Amino acid sequence: MFSIFLKRIFVPLFALAFAVAFLNGCSDDEDNPAGDDSEHAEAFGCLLIMGGDTLVRVDSSSVSGALSVTTGDTLGYIEVWFLDEDGDVFRPEHDHAGPLDEDEHELEIRISDQAIATTELGHEISESLEWAFEIAGVSSGSTTLRVVILHEGHDDYTSALIPLTVAQ
Repeated sequence: MFSIFLKRIFVPLFALAFAVAFLNGCSDDEDNPAGDDSEHAEAFGCLLIMGGDTLVRVDSSSVSGALSVTTGDTLGYIEVWFLDEDGDVFRPEHDHAGPLDEDEHELEIRISDQAIATTELGHEISESLEWAFEIAGVSSGSTTLRVVILHEGHDDYTSALIPLTVAQ
C-alpha cells in the first residue's frame, strides 16, 4: 500500500515541486538577487585620454600605447572612456546630482606594484573628474595597471594589463 502511494502520488508531486522551483529560479523576474543585467556596464575596451590625445587604447584583443611618468612627478588627470562592442565610446550611467556611492558604477585603477607608482582618482578631488585619475611616480621601474568599472562591489569590466614605466 505504501509503495503504491510513493509511485502514484509522492513521486509525481516531488517532480512537480522540483520543476516549479527550477523554473522559478531561472526566470527574468525583477526579484533576481543578481540584479538586472541592464545595469551592468558592457565595456569591451577603454581609452585613456589626456589633453585630447589618446595615450592608451585597450580592446578585447590588444593594448596599444603605454603610460610613463618620472619619479616624483605626476601624470594626469587622465580621462577614461569605455568602448562598447561596436567601438563607440561611453561612460557608465551615474546620478550626477551627488557624489558616487557603492550602488552605482565607479572607477577603480589597480596598479600592480605601488612601490613604483600610485594613483589618485579624480572623483576624490572633484565630481567633474569622476572618470579620471592621475599617476604619481614613486620609484623608477616598470609595472602595469588595470582599469576597472565597479558596480555594487563587483567588477563589471577589467581591462587588460596596461604598461606603466616610471623613469628617473
